[in-house]
Amino acid sequence: MRRLLCQVCAEPADVTEDGVLWLLKDQRTDWPDWPKGMGVTEPPVCLSCVPVAARQCPALRKGAAAIRARSFPVSGVRAMIYRSGPDGLNPIGEKNIPYGNSALRWARAMNLIRKLNECTVVSLEELCQKSK
Repeated sequence: MRRLLCQVCAEPADVTEDGVLWLLKDQRTDWPDWPKGMGVTEPPVCLSCVPVAARQCPALRKGAAAIRARSFPVSGVRAMIYRSGPDGLNPIGEKNIPYGNSALRWARAMNLIRKLNECTVVSLEELCQKSK
């Protein structure tokens, strides 16, 4: 995620003038302006892995969306939160934590989070055709 490598093959992600390519669960009906400002823990993808990821990833089989983002700063972490207890530290659950939040001192990070900005939804079908 830090180096923007494809989540499938670990080669560099696809980049065009419209931005870096991500495949995400299609949540366009969940909120206005989706995916603008969305935090993602999934790394981007390269063009040749688009059909494979869309077909084989369980989360994407129910509906995938291809997104290009021009801005995608690392903004926090997905982490397990711990609390101090009589027997030491006890896990209490996973949470997205932005950098600068005091909860980070009680967290064990699992994934980086990038915030997607300047996004364009692109045709998944066209990407699949281009990858051949």
